[in-house]
Amino acid sequence: MIDDIKDVSRAEKEKALARRKKSRYFWQCISTAVVFAVGMTLFSLFMIGDFMAAFTAENALATTGRMIIALVLMLFLMAGTYRFTSAKGTSTRDFHLTAIMVLLTYLITISASVKFNLYAMPIALATLVLIELIDRRTSTLATAVIAIMLATSYMINTVDYDLSIVVASIVCNSLCAVLVDFYEKKHLTRLKFLLVSMATPLIMQPLVVMFTLLSKDFGMNLLWNVLWSYGANVAASLIFMPLVAIFEGMFNIADDFRLNELCNLSNPLLKRLASEAPGTFNHSLVVGNLAEACASAIGENPNMARCAAYYHDIGKLKAPIYFSENQSSYNPHDELIPEVSVSMITSHTLFGEILAKQNRLPKEIVAICREHHGTSPVGYFYRKALTLKEEGDLAVDKYTYAGPKPQTKIAAIIMISDTIEAAMRAYMPDTKEEFEARINKLVDEKIELRQFDECPITMGDIATIKRTIIEVLPSIHHSRVSYDKKKKENTFNKN
Repeated sequence: MIDDIKDVSRAEKEKALARRKKSRYFWQCISTAVVFAVGMTLFSLFMIGDFMAAFTAENALATTGRMIIALVLMLFLMAGTYRFTSAKGTSTRDFHLTAIMVLLTYLITISASVKFNLYAMPIALATLVLIELIDRRTSTLATAVIAIMLATSYMINTVDYDLSIVVASIVCNSLCAVLVDFYEKKHLTRLKFLLVSMATPLIMQPLVVMFTLLSKDFGMNLLWNVLWSYGANVAASLIFMPLVAIFEGMFNIADDFRLNELCNLSNPLLKRLASEAPGTFNHSLVVGNLAEACASAIGENPNMARCAAYYHDIGKLKAPIYFSENQSSYNPHDELIPEVSVSMITSHTLFGEILAKQNRLPKEIVAICREHHGTSPVGYFYRKALTLKEEGDLAVDKYTYAGPKPQTKIAAIIMISDTIEAAMRAYMPDTKEEFEARINKLVDEKIELRQFDECPITMGDIATIKRTIIEVLPSIHHSRVSYDKKKKENTFNKN
């Protein structure tokens, strides 16, 4: 009964926190949505319609309606962005970036289609940037919002602009933008990504030809429409690269390109880790291999997992000698009381967070520097303190990490990989059965300590992570399965 009450209380607390999070997100983003909706409406009136006439008594209601439509679309974009990105904790940042790209793409598209040709609509610009910096679903949503905004904008003036041609252009260029979604899985290099995104518009040109013929235009417009449609999408591909670089720095976003750059071992922070804390550096590389494999196994971003693993222990740079992997014969903890030793050990998560922020690492990696031990106790020093205490119990709270617990699946993967790698580095079991049993025990201890309560990881994910580590870790530690003909047992032997 008590446990049920606790569970209900915890569920209610989570609901309250979720409501507060949504409310905070709404108030942080609503002003941006309103300003951008009004701005896009005014720009469309200036470029397509009669700007001054739009504010007369005769047209005021229609102008207000257009602004309301634009605002509804921006609110729809707000809601969708929150749903797609709330688990990552970056919803506010992601909405502002998405809104900027929707506005920028809309302005460029309206200008190009009015000044040059109705088929000159680089709608793919927002898709290219957002799929790289946020995710596929957000980019698709942004593309849909831009397409609807364009269609409603050209309804202002159906005399000078043929609405059927406008719709045909929006369909062709939007489909071209949607094709970009297939790139995301390939994790291409910047050059290959650029080449593929420039080649994709060729696929849509037969559709442009068909729509032009359907409009009974058999003249030179058939060629011009194809050229302008292809040119607009190539221009979007060319503008995409500098925009990604600008927004990477402006919003401190960890896209795959930047993650690969951060994983380069010539990075100054990693070089410092290798020089000042070589044991920690080697440990981080192994954890990176494990985390990358586990992330791929459960459908998370393997580049993010590897990069977070490389940097998760940078806090140990404050005092490398206090961590066993960096010690040779001298152990400073032999001269310290357990309370001081624990404070030195647990402070590396806080210092790691500070160091990560100073080096402008992505927000996700900064969080993992702080979360990868959660609120776990430092068992060795707690047991040491118990042996020194003459009587009474000893509160474990003073011997635990400050937290918070892992908030994402990647953070949970780093916690599991870090714990198992450190334990197996100290002692690798002789048999496969012992090896698997020890991994299960280490993970079960984290579950019993409720370290995964605040992240969306499932028991199925955890089971997959354990299986992956069982398969990958022996090869990383240069171990192999030995087949004993007499006992016919599999054992792990050091090469």
